[in-house]
Amino acid sequence: MKTLIYNGTIYSMRTERETFDAIVITENKISECINGEVNPALYDHFIDLKGAVLFPGFVDTHTHLVGTGMSLTSISFKGETLAQSVLDVICEATKAMDDDQFLICEGLDDNKLDRKLTINDIERVTHKKVIIKRVCRHAALVSRAVFNHFNITDDVRDIDGGKYEREDGKLNGWVHDNAMEVILSVASKTDESTITQAVDKAVTAFRSVGLTGVHTEDLAYYDDFKDVLQAYKNVIHNQNPFRLNILRHTDVIEEVLDTDFEYNEYFRSDAMKFYADGALGGRTALMREPYTDDPTTSGLAIYTKSELEAKVKYAREHDIPIAVHMIGDKAVEMVLDAIEAYPIKNGRDRLIHVSFLSEDLISRMKQLPVICDIQPMFVASDFPWALARVGHERVRYSYPWHSLLSVGIICGGGSDSPIETYNPMYGIYSAVARQSPDDTQGYNMEEALSVYDAIRLYTTEAAKVARNEDTYGTIEVGKYADFTILKQDPFKVKIEKLYEIETSCTMIDGKIVYQCEG
Repeated sequence: MKTLIYNGTIYSMRTERETFDAIVITENKISECINGEVNPALYDHFIDLKGAVLFPGFVDTHTHLVGTGMSLTSISFKGETLAQSVLDVICEATKAMDDDQFLICEGLDDNKLDRKLTINDIERVTHKKVIIKRVCRHAALVSRAVFNHFNITDDVRDIDGGKYEREDGKLNGWVHDNAMEVILSVASKTDESTITQAVDKAVTAFRSVGLTGVHTEDLAYYDDFKDVLQAYKNVIHNQNPFRLNILRHTDVIEEVLDTDFEYNEYFRSDAMKFYADGALGGRTALMREPYTDDPTTSGLAIYTKSELEAKVKYAREHDIPIAVHMIGDKAVEMVLDAIEAYPIKNGRDRLIHVSFLSEDLISRMKQLPVICDIQPMFVASDFPWALARVGHERVRYSYPWHSLLSVGIICGGGSDSPIETYNPMYGIYSAVARQSPDDTQGYNMEEALSVYDAIRLYTTEAAKVARNEDTYGTIEVGKYADFTILKQDPFKVKIEKLYEIETSCTMIDGKIVYQCEG
């Protein structure tokens, strides 16, 4: 059974602007790449692109799939700028709640609010248990009822890798990193059914923006990681295809290794994930020098040097690459020290975010078998307030995507959804323009990418990150028939219009899994 795809622009992504006039699919693979006229009548089936633009399937190398699905049905304050509007929503949402319930909200960005919210603000509108996750998911604002539930009082001490924020010696409701995770581990109750619904909703949403696969890290955040694995299987299969690279958090890695979960072309096992620091917004990203706007802190180390090395050593003993969240330059330095002390034998370690670097760190990275898992949209969402955090001197090697690619370091494009939008066209736009659609200027434009290099993050580079470049990432004979089909050609629109390009169709294994209406 052969299917012809023709009458559009087909970019191979093997080189810049290489195109084909048509391709042929046999079963779930590309069997021919054609330049020249074709006769659709000679094939069993044909798909007329009608002038649309086909790329190898876009893959997002950093998401939280279950969290994305849940955020699509949760209260979200993403984009909200008025503190009072947040409080109005909380007041209304908690009216019918029982006292034993938790209201968990998403997406609060205190840098965009007209004023910072605290525990006292929530207390004025409700006495129920409320948790509002910051957009970075490394901090949350909680109500007094939450502190009371956990017997947390003003004299509580910070915990390893976690911080309770205070004003004038009293808790202000903000909890960071591990202090937040302890609360969420109790407040977020899930089962196989609720997780399956979240997976289904997320996969549907991902495919609607042209994604044929994602790399996801979900296993340590819900009541039972087996529920998550089963939910994947409930939703994704050969009749409903989607491709996952499954990162496995250090908190559950031993148990996951002992399971009999069957990996296949839709489920690939990936690195052991852990965190080296926090996030820039809450000043918990670990920096070499103190924060410019708060010299009392340089951030938060999740692990000591010896603890971090122990994590790496464990991964080496089990022949597993590591995948480490690191935003600040000091966190990067600590992880590179551990990698150099315990070199990997097979594969490449994954450096996640690497938002703030320096020449010496890039030089060290170049010598190591590592890949970088980067989030172009962080530039759009973090500036200009990031300048206040780190000052102008440290900005030169902030979000340094061009510097990394120019020395041959593999970089995959991720969204960190639900923290940022999962639409890859926003990531491509951000990598090129280095600004949000609302900004009037780009930031640190020395690090801007070409449109071609930005698309590579989600195609050829993403395939390398997955160690899967033999099966997808380019349009070539023998590779999966996974395609992202766009309504417009990103090489032919103005840069400021890149994020507006819509997906016409998404295909996985030669099956149409999303078709735009109209």
